[in-house]
Amino acid sequence: MSLARYFVFPHDRNWVVALDGMPIARHRSEPQALSSAIVMADLMGAMQHDADVMLDADGELRVAWTYGVDPLPEAGAATA
Repeated sequence: MSLARYFVFPHDRNWVVALDGMPIARHRSEPQALSSAIVMADLMGAMQHDADVMLDADGELRVAWTYGVDPLPEAGAATA
């Protein structure tokens, strides 16, 4: 199946979650945005897509979470 790659990055004092170059969510903090992106990626993974979350923190892009590899964060837990 296709890859659903979510990007989390800072923009105008907010954190944005984007998919296919389109912003789909804005959050006030990095942990909120990352958690939101992971939930979305998990749903895509459950629909048989390869899915991951990329985090742009301090100008470096890294894989923050991958469906089928990384566990879901516990509810209310900070993700980093």
